[in-house]
Amino acid sequence: MRVHRVFLIVSATMLSVTLARGARIPGEIPFKLVHGFGIVVQGQVGPLFNLNFLVDTGAVPSVLSERVALRIGISGAKGPLALLDKDLGAEYVTVDDVRFGWVHARGLPMVVIDLESFSHFLGTRIDAIVGLDVLVRQAFSIDYKRRSITPGLSEKARHAVQVGIYFNWDAPYWVLPVTLGGQIRRVLLDTGANGLVLFAGPSRRNVTELAGKTIRSTKLTGKIEGRTLQPSLLVMGDGSFQKQLAVELENQRGVALLEIDGVLGPTALGITRVEFDWEHKCLRWDAE
Repeated sequence: MRVHRVFLIVSATMLSVTLARGARIPGEIPFKLVHGFGIVVQGQVGPLFNLNFLVDTGAVPSVLSERVALRIGISGAKGPLALLDKDLGAEYVTVDDVRFGWVHARGLPMVVIDLESFSHFLGTRIDAIVGLDVLVRQAFSIDYKRRSITPGLSEKARHAVQVGIYFNWDAPYWVLPVTLGGQIRRVLLDTGANGLVLFAGPSRRNVTELAGKTIRSTKLTGKIEGRTLQPSLLVMGDGSFQKQLAVELENQRGVALLEIDGVLGPTALGITRVEFDWEHKCLRWDAE
């Protein structure tokens, strides 16, 4: 049996939901912004409409809730799902039709998981978590101020950083090189995360810790213990952020993406716009 190793993370706390602003330009997909970072759009899976999708660029591959899988009568092969701190059993399926706005994927490989506790934790029903596998090689922009996703590049972003694009189980993920406290880190760009999380390793001896511990929560595993690091200068491409906070995880044995040293939620840097330029392997961005 083929075994797939999958990585999924969303940092979350107690959440509030802000209603999405209506679409104002052709092609614009409005979204609800959950707790200032989570992107929730209306979507369709097969014959089911008005489903809630969390747009999570760190989901590799995309996820379908057990409830929706049962409603459309889909099933697949069982296999392990690797999370940050443990492995879970999951079901791997291929979904014929997934769409939201102008985004349309056919024959999409997805992993089926019970998302009920996750939905309860977020305070809003989540029917699917869609990653970059539904947007592969499609240039698009996420505007946090307008609460919208639009096709193409706006040409308004003032900053840029070259990225590494990798694939796991045929699903892409973007890795950004950043420098934090003088150290180069490769971090997964994860719109489903609300912070900067680093994984413990040999380089930690060069990073000053603050006293005490901190607890961060993930979307599927609950609580994971980590250390709050000393605020440091973070440099990303041609931009920089003073006194950037980060958390270092003690235990990340479930991580299957070996190319990464951590996870970055763009809103943790005060980023207000991210644009995915697949042709040039470039992330374009603006910040407050």
